[in-house]
Amino acid sequence: MNGGKPLTTRDLHVLLHLLEERSVTRTAEALDLNQPYVSLVLKRLREATGDPILVRSGAKLVLTVRGERMIAPLRNVLNGIDAVVGPPADFDPLTATGEFRIASADCMEAIILPSLIARLQTTAPGMRVVVRAIDQAFYYADALERDELDVVISNWPGAPQHLKTMRLLSEEVVCLFGPEHPFAGQDQITLEDYLAADHLAPVARSKSDPGPIDSHLAEAGLKRDIRVMLPEFNLIPHMLLKGQLVFTSSANFAQYQCAILPLSNLPAPEQCGTLDFYLLWHERAQEDARNTWLRQQVMAVARGLKSA
Repeated sequence: MNGGKPLTTRDLHVLLHLLEERSVTRTAEALDLNQPYVSLVLKRLREATGDPILVRSGAKLVLTVRGERMIAPLRNVLNGIDAVVGPPADFDPLTATGEFRIASADCMEAIILPSLIARLQTTAPGMRVVVRAIDQAFYYADALERDELDVVISNWPGAPQHLKTMRLLSEEVVCLFGPEHPFAGQDQITLEDYLAADHLAPVARSKSDPGPIDSHLAEAGLKRDIRVMLPEFNLIPHMLLKGQLVFTSSANFAQYQCAILPLSNLPAPEQCGTLDFYLLWHERAQEDARNTWLRQQVMAVARGLKSA
């Protein structure tokens, strides 16, 4: 500024209006300012650049060549400043485009994802939905941090502390079995019957994390006999159609499978505890309007499951 007082962000907004309106009077009226102040800002810019910026052409003012060239970069500067210090951008689901990126524990896929995706397609028709399974080779916390994921839907507690966590729902635990299983002729499953049964389970996430069912049993000093372990969760119900295997799952998952396959279910012994499901997201996205809206949709679907 050649030693003069530097231009403020407010001054830059005045200048942009002045360059676009080409009138001190109209600029002052549009910004609810007095004309002397607008004239002072123009004077300071002239002194700083050594260019008149606006010159008379008959009864009107026109921009100099340099004045014309200032408009685009000045808009870019102000847009950048507004992006940094202005209010966060709104998220309009009806007009938004892009992707929602969701990672889900496979036990949740049949429970929550159909309703969630149907809801998203209706309320945010321009958005794509990309769902990623969670396995031992995929560290979801890093993906959330790198902005490769928006949210994670899981059935395990103890997420890293830098992640935000909300409990979605707590489900009763049931035993799912096929028409040939001895449980099919019973009206309840005792703890003795449960521990004597041959169990089918998904592959554990790690040796230190056998899963919620076995963790609950271990707390009670108990251990079931897992005879078969499968890496693909949604293959499990089909494996129950023949033979003597039993699968311990959430009530909603069992009800869904019983509606499409000739399977039955009974409440599991109370020592199996309950299954709690969680929504995880990164602190970095806590105030993001798009992420906030997505979390609200997941929570709404979970509330629907609770009341069903």
